[in-house]
Amino acid sequence: MENKIKWKFFDFVEGGQNPIENWYANDLSDEGRFKFDSLIKDSAKIENHQHWGYKPLQGEAKKEHIWELKFIADDKQHRVMGIFHGEKQAVLLIGCVHKGKVYTPPNAIETAITRAKAVRGKKQGVTLSERKIKSDR
Repeated sequence: MENKIKWKFFDFVEGGQNPIENWYANDLSDEGRFKFDSLIKDSAKIENHQHWGYKPLQGEAKKEHIWELKFIADDKQHRVMGIFHGEKQAVLLIGCVHKGKVYTPPNAIETAITRAKAVRGKKQGVTLSERKIKSDR
């Protein structure tokens, strides 16, 4: 099996603030960071994104083509929401916890929608930061 990276992942950045990196550093435990890094690394190697195991969201988020990847760490269901943007490129918009029908933070879907529109609309102050794929996993 070939392990070559086929996809690039980017973090949403606005006004110099990277909410994905902040979530990664402050909200995830060591186990959570390991599981997230593994998820991104494994997804980056899969040619067809439909084999990632991502789930398209519903409602307005579906209209914005927002999807979520999930992983479990510390007995919590974690989600990272994103969009496809460019050829073999995915933008991570927000990280959160999901239990039942409740997201933490509670406005996670609305935030993802706002950020997706900002990326596609090339809103001033919004940039993308390429996420380094951890090769040690």
